[in-house]
Amino acid sequence: MRITLVIAGVGGGGAERIVVNLANAWVKRGYKPTILTISQNSRPPAYAIDEGVELHDLGWPRRAHEYELNPKSTAPIVRGLQANNCNELIHQLTLLALLRFAILKTKPNVVVSFITETNVRVLAALHESNVPVIVCEVTDARRVWLRGWQRPRDVFYRRAADVVACDPVIAGWLAARGFRATAIHSPLLAPNLPPPSPLVAPIRSNNNSRKRVITLSRLSLEKRPEWLVRAFASVAERQPDWDLEIYGLGPQRNFLEHLAEDLAAPGRIRICGFTTDAYGVLAGAHIFVSASWVEGFGNGIWEAMACGVPVIALDAGPAVDRIVRHEIDGLVVKNNSVGALAAALERLMKNETERSSFASRAPEVVNRFSMQAALQKWDALLTPFRTR
Repeated sequence: MRITLVIAGVGGGGAERIVVNLANAWVKRGYKPTILTISQNSRPPAYAIDEGVELHDLGWPRRAHEYELNPKSTAPIVRGLQANNCNELIHQLTLLALLRFAILKTKPNVVVSFITETNVRVLAALHESNVPVIVCEVTDARRVWLRGWQRPRDVFYRRAADVVACDPVIAGWLAARGFRATAIHSPLLAPNLPPPSPLVAPIRSNNNSRKRVITLSRLSLEKRPEWLVRAFASVAERQPDWDLEIYGLGPQRNFLEHLAEDLAAPGRIRICGFTTDAYGVLAGAHIFVSASWVEGFGNGIWEAMACGVPVIALDAGPAVDRIVRHEIDGLVVKNNSVGALAAALERLMKNETERSSFASRAPEVVNRFSMQAALQKWDALLTPFRTR
């Protein structure tokens, strides 16, 4: 079965990691996956991609060739936009035509698309093609307002073969809007760690006496890294053995670097940039924090727990409540405030016994939300398209 996965790019990020994990796993299952990116251009992928996965990139933005953009290729797209009263997308006709040409060239049995704007573009581009499209929502769609994409999403998602969400509550919300929806949690790879003793928490591997609070996150408003910086800074003087390390890229990086300089002593808060070795970073962590206000699943939370790191997570949707079992393997902070986050941080910083207790249970997440279970759900969803 030929599966074409479409995403804007394969830089660092949660959706990008899911795309790569699925494509790599589908090669091993005997499928023929292609990853089609829109604007990766010359940048290398952030994650290792199996050599059995075909890679294609539109190279957008660029001028279209005549064989890509012509009356025959654009007519069905225009008819679809008019029929769905989505003429606001007509200014994207060149990109839609490029997408249509590139996707059809891969001769897919099914297309799997990621992130709302790309999902809408793919559905619009493939109007009248008879190619089934599964679209994936990797965030909590209930909490996100899409500005100009809200109505096109609601119109075109009704034409998708399925809409995959990371959590049953989110899938239920999508189904209530008239979409065919399925819940499949993120397919994440477990770290190569020895099985933990039921009586002994994993031992943190950092080679100095300092303790580390870690987050792995896009540095953007919805992830609220500023809250974490402010919360940590408010307790840093009372907890002198602890440091905060923030890994990720995004538009707030420069702001966060200046904020850290203003609020904490030198070296106590470090903005470390993107890492390709999340598990290497997490192996030396003592606490993982997610300050995000919206999560479709919480890949970083899952990975931290898989490494035996106790988690503090602000309430960011139903998936976080399912992944983190409050007072068992971490803390879910329902009072969304910097003060509440600081209190939870200081509570775990001061209590090694509680950290060890949470750490001993955290790796159970690997079995509770396993890669194999996610792939089996994908197999069931893809079965009708095998014989196309």
